[in-house]
Amino acid sequence: MESFRQSILDAQMTVHSLVIYRNILKDPIVKAFTKILNLTLEEAPPQVLISNYHEFLAILITQSEISIEPSVGNIWQNHIMDLILTDENPFSLQCEKTGIIGVGQNLVNLTQRDLTLVKTLYDFDFSAFISYIKQTYGAFVELPMMYTIEREVPFPYPESYFKEKYDVKKLLRDLPEWHQNIHVLAEFYNKKGCGKFAKYWAFKWVSTESGGNLVGISRPDPITLKDLIGYEEQKQQVLRNTKQFVQGFGANNMLLYGDRGTGKSSTIKALIHEFGAEGLRMVEVTKDQLMSLPDIIAKLSNRPYRFIIFVDDLSFEEHETDYKFLKAVLEGSLEPAPENVLIYATSNRRHLIREYHGDRAHDEVRAQDTLQEKLSLSDRFGITVIYPSPDQEEYLNIVQGLAESKGIDIEPEQLRQMALKWELWHNRRSGRTAKQFIEDLLGQISQASTS
Repeated sequence: MESFRQSILDAQMTVHSLVIYRNILKDPIVKAFTKILNLTLEEAPPQVLISNYHEFLAILITQSEISIEPSVGNIWQNHIMDLILTDENPFSLQCEKTGIIGVGQNLVNLTQRDLTLVKTLYDFDFSAFISYIKQTYGAFVELPMMYTIEREVPFPYPESYFKEKYDVKKLLRDLPEWHQNIHVLAEFYNKKGCGKFAKYWAFKWVSTESGGNLVGISRPDPITLKDLIGYEEQKQQVLRNTKQFVQGFGANNMLLYGDRGTGKSSTIKALIHEFGAEGLRMVEVTKDQLMSLPDIIAKLSNRPYRFIIFVDDLSFEEHETDYKFLKAVLEGSLEPAPENVLIYATSNRRHLIREYHGDRAHDEVRAQDTLQEKLSLSDRFGITVIYPSPDQEEYLNIVQGLAESKGIDIEPEQLRQMALKWELWHNRRSGRTAKQFIEDLLGQISQASTS
């Protein structure tokens, strides 16, 4: 009994002594665990202690069961390893940039100390805790044991990150001492990163009363560049600029301008899958969030990733002035934009801001000032790529390419006539119209095969 009480004291001391990995104390499951330790040492009434143990286990089981990645060890051990591998702290952030070679010895020593402490939590003996409850409050008490989830699940997106994480967890499970193998964690942080920028490749900005947060998108649009038929020259321009950016060479902000449904947005979204493994991340920002651009960029500037801020369907009415926030970020601010951030926008308007004849009708000086301010926004994008509506032959080529990629086996002339009827009856010619036609055709074929 005395040895068990000492193990509780050791675990409690561990929780209070963390420095580098202190963020894990904010985790709800660790908080529930800490509460159990405190109640045990306080010799709380049995119903209170037992209730809190069940609450702790319920939260842990829920978290484990909804997880979409393979687990290692029992559900508590797996959770502790997840917290370590995703934690953003001075050690993991520095390793993300430079590897362990760039970490000072004092920080290495503190991290090794914390790893020893965290290993104590990882090894906590819940069976001894349950035995203590039964001995103290009577054998009638039945408490669920900590268990291991055995399941074969595919690695979620992005697969390369979760596979590497799984391999590191298996390695940690088999290591008797974590502090002596600090290089394992350092290599993981350097290779795959830490925190949400490692786990997610795409984000959206969610505005809050206190400012806003970057929220990861676990399953971004699966569109890839090879899925986009046509517009080869436009895609190559976007691809070339982005490749230069990802590799650390000179690159420009981009405006993709053209008719609706021509694939502008899809081209940008496809870049995530093309360059995500090389460190590209994308943040989607809506037009009404442009005033938050300085806050968003501040969260991106000190990380080793390359970020594209994606603004879709960008245009402004005469009375709207939010474009000035974008204008300042693009080029007009005293503080230059960080070299790891670019802005890619799409628009159906070449000059982004609606221009009226009245802008030219009044005093010539003021009219020119108004006109120049409006034109200067689109000019601040270094590269403008034009996506015109396809002519009939290009539209039919897109249809044919999509049909082949989906395995649709229809005589070419019949497919051609069906596609022209679809375009005439539904929407005007565009890549989107071609995709909608193919989706409908696939549905008809599937329905016919089951009839």
